[in-house]
Amino acid sequence: MKASKFLGLVIAAVQLVGAAALALGVHTMIGVSGSAFSQGGQEIQPQMGDPVVIPLTLHPRNDGFLEARLTVSLSLVVDGDNVLATDSATVTLPSGGSEPVELELSVPAIQFQQYLGSSDASWVAAVQVTTLFDLISFSNTMTVTGGA
Repeated sequence: MKASKFLGLVIAAVQLVGAAALALGVHTMIGVSGSAFSQGGQEIQPQMGDPVVIPLTLHPRNDGFLEARLTVSLSLVVDGDNVLATDSATVTLPSGGSEPVELELSVPAIQFQQYLGSSDASWVAAVQVTTLFDLISFSNTMTVTGGA
């Protein structure tokens, strides 16, 4: 009988630790993913030339309790599935830390001018956050139409 009570206590302790780790991981994951594009109307200023360079700098922060890995990608897509340019970056954010993420898309000038302001072009941003030794992860893909 005593062995079964001891085993029950061990199982209960493991469940409590697991629930606490899950709560900490979810808190960290939500905080990091929310800060990735939290600048509100992030303005993209193309640098004209050939090719046209489109830089984007994000400032994610980790206000959570666990280390998190953030992967961000940005693509300029036309006609639904034709990718003109794409870039991605991965950063590891320690608890309480932040690190800028810089993305840069290069588009040939002729294609940029062709799709400038076109409703056929869209921005596709993908965000993935993982924490707790890759046991907890979140990913989201956002599409904004409106061209280059």
